[in-house]
Amino acid sequence: MILFTSLIVALVVSLLMTPLMSRLAGKWGFVVKEQHSGSNGTPVMGGVAIFLGFSVAIVAGMLIYPVLPGESIADTPQSWSSICILMLVSGFFMALAGFLDDKFKLSPRMKLTLHSLVAVIAGTLFVMKGAQVRLFLDGSSLAWLTAPITLIWLLGITNSINLLDHADGVTAGVSAIAALFFAALNFMHGNPAIAFISVALAGASLGFLFFNFPPASIFMGDCGSNFLGFILGIIAVLGVYTPQGSIPYLAILSPLLILAVPILDTVMVLVYRKRRGAPLFQGDKNHLAHRLMRMGYSRRTTVVMLYIFSVILGTLALLLPTLRPYQAILAFLIAVGVISVFTIFIVNGEKGRRQ
Repeated sequence: MILFTSLIVALVVSLLMTPLMSRLAGKWGFVVKEQHSGSNGTPVMGGVAIFLGFSVAIVAGMLIYPVLPGESIADTPQSWSSICILMLVSGFFMALAGFLDDKFKLSPRMKLTLHSLVAVIAGTLFVMKGAQVRLFLDGSSLAWLTAPITLIWLLGITNSINLLDHADGVTAGVSAIAALFFAALNFMHGNPAIAFISVALAGASLGFLFFNFPPASIFMGDCGSNFLGFILGIIAVLGVYTPQGSIPYLAILSPLLILAVPILDTVMVLVYRKRRGAPLFQGDKNHLAHRLMRMGYSRRTTVVMLYIFSVILGTLALLLPTLRPYQAILAFLIAVGVISVFTIFIVNGEKGRRQ
């Protein structure tokens, strides 16, 4: 019931706010106009609707459920209400950074600098409160690495989700799928607070996706992708992915699989640019979705393929905590094999279309 409340509130608010943001975008100049197109352009304020849907659900959760049952949030000393406030404050600044970029059309380098700076500042808020990627470093001489690793992780995932947002419906759908798998894993292992937050993020993304699925009538812009990337990153840090008594370092495997699509997209596009001598931070049309469409798949088919790929990897991530250590490692290697086959399929498919 708790998670259902979060999902419905976020979805309904996002669903209602997206058309309003679409109208405001036209008045305020948040519009993307395609070249050689006679249309008035596509509004770019969907990210505000996603942020509002998520925020209303979290505030409603704090009011309706002052205390959540279950264990503490990961291994942090933070309470349910303090984590919610941190999520709202950091999420607001991440969305604001993207909103400014959407308005003023910053250069790629300036955009990356702004997003990275805000991600580091927002991430530092969580690190100072004890939310860190601890892995198996606690108690060792390398324990000091947990803070910088956490910030690098948050920075990487924020920018990966931002880079993924280059085709209708991809980012909202992949983010919703990832958030639902994070919710399931945390609910299974006694972390209802992060499950609630994850479901709120999924609901807000799904409400927006109703208008963003190809052909999109509105884009989320950097406001939305920044926000989704950071919140997904911090959810991964605060989550619980292995039952008590299991080997701690296996916990990193599930988030990596759940977020494999944006991570793979980032790696492939950077390698693609590096090999061709193109600027690493200059936008192009060489992301996973673009490359699948160049292979001849329609926009909708491309998006659905990426959704299915996300679900397959998310399902493997869901199974990992139920397996014995050697079985979990084997399942992860199978997932790596699936990712490798998908990568080869795209690379060879593109080459075949060119010949």
